[in-house]
Amino acid sequence: MATIENRSVYVVTVLKREDLTKTFAYTRKNGVKAYVAELKAAGYQPKLSRTDDKFAIRVRDLGHRHQCLYANSLEEASQIQKRIESERSAKYFMDYALGHGITFGDLLTRYLREEAPRHKGYEVEGYVLNAILSGAGLPRVDIAQAYADHPNPHPSLASKTFRKPSGKSMRKTSPTAKFVRMAFAKVTPTDIQAYIDERCKSVSGATADRELDLFSAVCRKAIDAWRIPVIKSPMDGVERPKYFNERDRRLKEGEEKRLLDAAYDEDAQKSIERRLEEVMGIERSESKQVATSYQRKNIIKAARIKHLPQAEASYTHTPLIETFVQFQLMTGARLSETRSLTWDNIDFAEQSALIPETKNGRSRKLALRTDIVELLRQLPRNGEKVFPISLDALNKAWDRICLAAGLVERDALLIHDLRHEAISRVADAGGRGSGNFTLLDLQAFSGHRDLRMLLRYTHLCIPGLAKKLDEAFRNKNQVVVHRGQRRLRKGAQLNMTLLRNAAAATSELSDVVDVDEHTASATSEVSAVMDEPEHAPSNVVPFRRRKAA
Repeated sequence: MATIENRSVYVVTVLKREDLTKTFAYTRKNGVKAYVAELKAAGYQPKLSRTDDKFAIRVRDLGHRHQCLYANSLEEASQIQKRIESERSAKYFMDYALGHGITFGDLLTRYLREEAPRHKGYEVEGYVLNAILSGAGLPRVDIAQAYADHPNPHPSLASKTFRKPSGKSMRKTSPTAKFVRMAFAKVTPTDIQAYIDERCKSVSGATADRELDLFSAVCRKAIDAWRIPVIKSPMDGVERPKYFNERDRRLKEGEEKRLLDAAYDEDAQKSIERRLEEVMGIERSESKQVATSYQRKNIIKAARIKHLPQAEASYTHTPLIETFVQFQLMTGARLSETRSLTWDNIDFAEQSALIPETKNGRSRKLALRTDIVELLRQLPRNGEKVFPISLDALNKAWDRICLAAGLVERDALLIHDLRHEAISRVADAGGRGSGNFTLLDLQAFSGHRDLRMLLRYTHLCIPGLAKKLDEAFRNKNQVVVHRGQRRLRKGAQLNMTLLRNAAAATSELSDVVDVDEHTASATSEVSAVMDEPEHAPSNVVPFRRRKAA
């Protein structure tokens, strides 16, 4: 059924004469004999050996396609032989030759066409996979066409306009990317490890790790769904890069005011620009009638100078960016959630906003404080989205306001830092204020599915636990003395969730204990508590005074 054939090279050596060393392929036995005879005739004493690093396992079964597998040692070849014989004895025929007839690049291309369009992050996956294919010298895939051809693409991308390929590659061709052109069955963990080590020299560990996630997904899909068997997945044994990219940036004293002032100025500038375009409409029409671009630019320049004072005096201020910053600070929403928020999903009466689909694939509601509701009412409804601004435009506006507020270099502030600040404020309000938020309340506010993601905030909840303990032990009806120690009676009004969260926080556990549904408290009304001024931290600016337009 399965036989092992040694295909290692022959090595002929002569003691202290390295110049006479020669290697011969396993098929050149006559050449080996001739060279050995030649050396002996010249008076040398040649030594013949084999490297024993290449073996072929031939599988022959009547009625089935013949297979030829390869191994790098006799031990590995024996394991493959035993595995195949065991499978065949159980009438289980696995065609391992498939893995030798398709390259890893073929799998990446197939994954990009058949599987990636089902994902919400298809566009990003497409850019990364195309960059890998291009880096290996293989043709790219048109992701817009692949999405259009897919029978069941992700619905959230239906209105997406994909970027057209520019023809330029963002990365250089790397010798370590050659494994992409190798047969799937021949790719080893060493090949992928060399590629990742090379990538870590030019990109962060997190970026390289995300590429490994794609490789792992492709391998699983190929083996489990596409039934392309290999003896062992090439991802088994790959060591992922070690990195720590968790940020703990909190707003310092005065930074929030500077940020909001800069956001106000950004909105004012944009509002003036919109008003200026309205009042110089005649000049715009005239500029289209001239023959040269030089004349057109001069007309527009003169019109801007002429009508700017009028625009500055009559513009209507639209606090779009300022409201966006306040929204992030008061709701702790993810950037994708805020950008996808539509007017029909906001309930002003209940002070809530529905996010139909979040990062983890589930819907959730945002609690809206009264302050942010008032800000939202001031925004114009020119479309279905609350914040009708593209990601590129938002990033550029954010860079400008951070520069104006002095939040650059060592004090640099990212948009995602606003979410961290919002969650930290709620945790701090529960720990130091009278809100008494639990970790479950914090989970409802942040939208995390895994409680372990909130362990970084539990230290802010400890003061609230101390208050709960003091309150419980002051009540004599809930305390009993046992062997000289004061203990709480059974059924004492103390939230056991707080105790479990405290244990997780103080011991820095990687796993969170299960919360009993009978002892866990119901999620409190976060929006109602946060609306009360006495619960807000001292560094919160709930509603800033408007500048004069």
